[in-house]
Amino acid sequence: MKKALRIVATALAATLTLGAVAGCTAPQSAPAAKDYAPLSVAYLNKASYEDIIVGDHQGYFKEAGPEVTLNPVTGSGQQSVEALLSGAADIAATGQGPVGDAIKQHGEDIVVLAGSNCSTGGQVWVAGPQMTGDAAVIPYDANTGNEQEVKASFESSAAALGGTVKLGVQKGSTTESELKSWLKKFDIGFNDFGEQGAAPITLVDVKANVLPTTLATGTDIDMMAASQPYPDTALAQVEGAYKVGSNADIGSYNVSCLITTKSVFAEKEDSIKAFLIADQKACDFMNAQPEEAVKICADSEGASIESVQAAFDIADFKVQLSDQMMKTILQTCEKKGAEITEEQLRAQMPLIDWLKDMK
Repeated sequence: MKKALRIVATALAATLTLGAVAGCTAPQSAPAAKDYAPLSVAYLNKASYEDIIVGDHQGYFKEAGPEVTLNPVTGSGQQSVEALLSGAADIAATGQGPVGDAIKQHGEDIVVLAGSNCSTGGQVWVAGPQMTGDAAVIPYDANTGNEQEVKASFESSAAALGGTVKLGVQKGSTTESELKSWLKKFDIGFNDFGEQGAAPITLVDVKANVLPTTLATGTDIDMMAASQPYPDTALAQVEGAYKVGSNADIGSYNVSCLITTKSVFAEKEDSIKAFLIADQKACDFMNAQPEEAVKICADSEGASIESVQAAFDIADFKVQLSDQMMKTILQTCEKKGAEITEEQLRAQMPLIDWLKDMK
């Protein structure tokens, strides 16, 4: 009996020993990596898109998790939205003007993911060198409140130029909306794109990135309106050019937005959140190390340090959907004729609460 017990005990001890050894040496299964869907992002290599430029340079998007492909476009944010709607991009980085147009045309199919910057003074109107003497316009001065003088100078300039001031601006851009609001405040009439009339200004559709060179020729346009850095480029390179006004004159804000479609959001929500976290890292870097960030953007954009610094000076870099951003987008939708309430717009911002707690 004792012999039998010793045999059982020995066998049990061996079994336990083997199990312990196996437990120590067997490979542990690593936690499965998140299966992110790839993302493509359309943006412009210019002011208002500094977060993406810096995030790319610092490698934050490569570290985010999903495979992120950045697709730079030319023109304005309208081209980013076109890339989104054509299926060439999953996310469009753009301004509130194209967002308003997209919501007007596609309604609740447009998803507003976040804003990355909210500022004023970034949309600027520049007069060309031919607008001197009798054709000169008076720049707006908020200290003197010279609205009537500005209006009268446009009328006299149009007469001196032969009937109209040709003002170049990209159709569908945020700048178009901001410019029209400025003209309305000053009670200055304009002939819309392709229209002829008695108004002192005629709007001419010119892509934003070629506005400075078009202004320099002095033939197709007499003035230009664009977002930075194009106005500063014109002021630096076109001798005799001068600033007339900006959207700061009307207390208007610009919002750099990231948008997608309902179907893309449903399919790639986890990847989109990972991208936004990386984008916030870029904003944190710009806020913590602005001098280095300015140099990164200047090198990428081919712009001067001074013009990029001017954009940074008015910027508020943070991935969020603040009350001011909401108000600006809602006002833009109204200007664009998009019938949407604040409640409906909030419903198209599914990450508004998540952004507040984003880590």
